[in-house]
Amino acid sequence: MRRSDGILAGLLLLLLAVPGLEPAEPRLPETRAVDAGYSRQTAYATGDIALDGLQDLLRPTLEANRKEFTGRTGAVKAFGAGAHYPQVWLRDSATLVPLARYHYPAEYLTSWLEEHLANQAPDGGLDDWIAAGPVSEFVRDAPRARQVFRAGAATLTADKNTVEADQESSAVLGVCQAFAITGDRAWLRKRIGGLPILVRVADALHFLLTKRFDARLGLVTSGYSADWGDVSPVHADQQAIYLDHATPRVGGLYTNSMFAMAADCLGGLHAAVDDDRVELWRGRAREIEEEVNRHLWQEGRGFYRMHEPLVRTGLPDDAGIFPAGGNAVALLSGIADSARARRILATAEARRRRFAVSTIAGTLLPPYRAGLFRHPAMREPWTYQNGGQWDWFGARLVLAAFRRGESNLARRWLGELARKAQRNGGLYEWHTREGEGRGSRTYAGSAGALAAAVFEGLFGVSLSADELSLTVHLGAEPGRIHLYQPATDTFVSYRYQPSERALVLDYDSNHPQRGRVGLLVPSGRRVLRMALDGKPVPLRTRIVGRDLYVVADTSWGPHRLEAVLSKRRPAGVASGVHLRSEPQR
Repeated sequence: MRRSDGILAGLLLLLLAVPGLEPAEPRLPETRAVDAGYSRQTAYATGDIALDGLQDLLRPTLEANRKEFTGRTGAVKAFGAGAHYPQVWLRDSATLVPLARYHYPAEYLTSWLEEHLANQAPDGGLDDWIAAGPVSEFVRDAPRARQVFRAGAATLTADKNTVEADQESSAVLGVCQAFAITGDRAWLRKRIGGLPILVRVADALHFLLTKRFDARLGLVTSGYSADWGDVSPVHADQQAIYLDHATPRVGGLYTNSMFAMAADCLGGLHAAVDDDRVELWRGRAREIEEEVNRHLWQEGRGFYRMHEPLVRTGLPDDAGIFPAGGNAVALLSGIADSARARRILATAEARRRRFAVSTIAGTLLPPYRAGLFRHPAMREPWTYQNGGQWDWFGARLVLAAFRRGESNLARRWLGELARKAQRNGGLYEWHTREGEGRGSRTYAGSAGALAAAVFEGLFGVSLSADELSLTVHLGAEPGRIHLYQPATDTFVSYRYQPSERALVLDYDSNHPQRGRVGLLVPSGRRVLRMALDGKPVPLRTRIVGRDLYVVADTSWGPHRLEAVLSKRRPAGVASGVHLRSEPQR
C-alpha cells in the first residue's frame, strides 16, 4: 500500500464550519493508509479488521486468475474463474467488473467480451466459456467441448452448459458495464466479425427469445437446476450440464431476472447510440418482469419461487425452498417492488437463522433432499449448489439490501462474510453450512461480488462516464476510501467522520460532471441543518426503505459536506424535501 506525502495532513479532522460547533472527535483508527486527492490507489479503511482485511484478498484473487492469450480477435486479456477453472466464463467475468475496473486497464474490461462475441453462433447463441488450450485438456469436465480457433500454436476451446440460459444475458451485462465505465460510443459500433458489438449483443438476447422462450408462460426457459446452477438432476456424470430429452424445462427466476436486467440495459445502450430500439428492449424487460411476478411471486411466503415447470409431472414441489441467488438478482434488477423487497430480505434473514447457516450466503434454504440430484457434487444437502454457501450470491443480497434501504442489515451481513473470509484465509468458491471453505481458494466470482458489496454498497460509490454519486451507507461508523479507475484515469476519494454532533464528509474527484452526495442518517437521529464548504445549503432528505438520507448536489473537486445532528430523532422522519426512490436497476 502506497503512502502519499500529504496523507497525515489529509487525514486530520478540520474544524466544522457550522458556527458554534467544536471539531468532531476522531474515531477512525489509522490502521491503513488511504490517499487523499489524485493517486492511482484503490483502498479503503473502516477500522473493522475483518472488513478492511477483505481487500487484501480481492486483488490477489484476481491476479491469481489473470489470463492472456491469442484468440480470433487478437490479444485477449481476461480472468479465469478460479484455480479449478482455467476458462474465461461469461457469467463469472461479468461479475468481476466491479473489482477489475479499479485495478486493470480497459482491455481487461473489453477484450474477453470481444472474443466471446467473435465466436457467436449464427443464431445469436454464445458459449459459456472460452479457454486457451486443446480440447483434450477440458473434455473430462466438458464432454462436448470443441475447438473454436487455431492459428499456429494458439488454440482455443469452448463449450456451453446448456442447462442454463444466462450466458447471453451475462454478455449484455458485461458490455453494459464496460460502456458505462468508458462512455465509448465508438466501441459499441466496433465490428467484430463484420457486425457491430451492439448488433451482436442484441442478437444474443434475440436468441433467448426465439430458442429458449415459452409463449404460454411468457418466460425464458432453462433446464431444471438448483437456482442459478447448471446441473440437472437426471444424470450422474458431466452430461448433467447439458440439455437433452430427459431434462425437465422450467421458467426460472434467476434466468429471467438476468434477462430483464440485460434487456433494460440493452435499451440504454441503444439510447446512447440511436433511439430505434430503446423502447423495444425496455418493453421486453417490463414484459418479463410482469410474468415473473405473475408466475413466481408467492404472496403467502414472501419470496419468489425458483421455477415454474413447463410440465409438472415427476418434479418435486420446491416452492418452499428460498433460492437466494434468484431473489438477489430479482432485487437488483428491479423486478421486486419496495414491498416485495422488504419481505424478501426479511425472509433471507429468517431462513438463515432457522437453518443455522453461518452467513447470509446459503443458496437454498432448505436444500433439496438427498438423492434428488444424481450428480455427486449435488447429491447431498448442504453441499455445492445444493445449499452450500456461495459469497458470489450472498454478497449480491448484501448489495441489494444496501440499495433497498436496509443498510443496518446489509452492514451486519457484510461483516459476517468478511469474518468468514478472514477465518478461512481466502475467497473460496463455496462454503459448508458452518462456513468452512471448499473448492477454489481464489474464486474470482466471490471477489467480484464482495467488491461490489463494499465499493457500491457500503461506501455507495456509483461511478460511470456520465455521472458520479456518493451514497454513504456508513451511518454512525467512520470510514475512508480512494478508488482509481485506470480505463478513464478517474479517482474518487472521501473521508467520512460521524460524531454525536455532526456527520462530516470530506470528498474529492476529478470527474467532469456534477453529481450528488448522500449521507445515511444514523438511526434515531435527525439532521438540523447542512453546510457545503462552510456555506448553508437547503436541508433535503431522501427515504429508501428504512433508511433516511440527507442529500446535496455538488460539483467535484475537494469539498466538505456537514450535517448537524439533533440529540435524538423523534417519531416520524425529518422535515425537508423528501425524495422517494424508485427500485434501482
